[in-house]
Amino acid sequence: MLVQFFLLAVIQLIQTTPDKDNVVLNSILFNLAALLSLLVLVSIIRLLVRTREQAARTTQEVYIDDINDMFTSIRGQRHDFLNHVQVIHTMVQMGKMDQLKNYVADLVKETRDVSDIVHHSSPALAAFIQAKTAVSIGKGIDFAYELPDRWDSGETAVKVIDIIKIMGNLVDNAFDEAMSLPPSERSVFASIRSLEDGSIELQVSNRGRAITKNDQQHIFQPGYTTKGEGHSGLGLAIVQERVKHYKGSLDLTSDEKEGLTVFKVCLPDANV
Repeated sequence: MLVQFFLLAVIQLIQTTPDKDNVVLNSILFNLAALLSLLVLVSIIRLLVRTREQAARTTQEVYIDDINDMFTSIRGQRHDFLNHVQVIHTMVQMGKMDQLKNYVADLVKETRDVSDIVHHSSPALAAFIQAKTAVSIGKGIDFAYELPDRWDSGETAVKVIDIIKIMGNLVDNAFDEAMSLPPSERSVFASIRSLEDGSIELQVSNRGRAITKNDQQHIFQPGYTTKGEGHSGLGLAIVQERVKHYKGSLDLTSDEKEGLTVFKVCLPDANV
């Protein structure tokens, strides 16, 4: 591109100089500049395609890890099924009916929660929540969530894949932070709400260390991380990029006294 600009400047200089010999030179330089322009255009297109492919691979790697964790958790639940049956059988033999009712109620609740997720109107959101639920079980995190009762992707300009991209990075960060706490204190809440004005509100909160004012100023910069080695520091940068794409808002509050950090995103509906 620098060479292209240089050639254009030379062409302009030649045109201001009244010399018949400069006509041929001007034509040659003009054709050369046109050729360079074409090469620059092709290079930019190839770069965009390569960047998109790299972003897709990065996203796939993250989701593949989540899916592997989900299958690991499911295999663990299947493995534990025999243990549940043995516990129920032993409680019946011991006549511990009250404890048996509570135990079975917990099992039924867990099964019903998973069933509710599977039958949600948005398969993508259902799969996302199910994957994160499985991951939270494996990590011993109390993961609560809230989804709209009905989701029609045709009613909003916000793509579901972008919602999952935003929520996935926020929930993963919340899980990482929750793991720094004792098992009994690990809790993460995620919600997706469709508001009356057509906008979408996303929120993720977790208990743990407060984010300092200094970190809040840099936390959305690519490569910046407070987690140490092994983390790319790209998650929140991706979140901010998607929020800016939809001209939305991103708010972060971190209360040191309460030990509660909340990320809140609002994505306006471009169709409104």
